[in-house]
Amino acid sequence: MRIISWNIQGVKKSQVLQEIMFLKRTHKPHIIFLLEALVNKNNILDILPKMGFEHLDYVDPVNHSGGLVVLLNNGIVCALVLRKEQRAIHKLVHDTEKKKCNLVVSCVYAPAQQRDKDYF
Repeated sequence: MRIISWNIQGVKKSQVLQEIMFLKRTHKPHIIFLLEALVNKNNILDILPKMGFEHLDYVDPVNHSGGLVVLLNNGIVCALVLRKEQRAIHKLVHDTEKKKCNLVVSCVYAPAQQRDKDYF
């Protein structure tokens, strides 16, 4: 199973779509985690069809930081959301090609400010 995690620092940047398509074409990931996406649900739903993935989960940004997006294609992997938090998504992932690989995968964006890290 191939997983890419990328601190994208804003999914609406002009080159991001091209970079995601390049990663998808060259590395053929089953799952892509986009950290610090900085977009809400409406924006990511507009962008998703252009990325060539069938499914997504997301967590909205906190103020002007964070925001998580998990992209995957059904049929290759199946994923169940175990828990969503303000700065994390935890998924149970099953690789349908191997038919025996179950694992828990977490996408976490830690706070940037030191005062917030102690709470985190």
